[in-house]
Amino acid sequence: MDTNTNDIEQTKGRLREEFPGWSIIYARDSGRWWATRGPLPRGDVTGVSDVDADTDGDLAAKLRAVPRDQ
Repeated sequence: MDTNTNDIEQTKGRLREEFPGWSIIYARDSGRWWATRGPLPRGDVTGVSDVDADTDGDLAAKLRAVPRDQ
């Protein structure tokens, strides 16, 4: 992916639309993508609260694999 600021913001917007409740982060220094959410409900020690990937496409794939009810 081109690391142009507009492209990054558009990609983050698309990911936020597809994955509401997740914060989408692009780390310019490492070029990695992150998604975080939370806090999870008290006592939920098995829920996924963060995901990272090398590309925005990989991040989306990993987020799609997270159960929706978590």
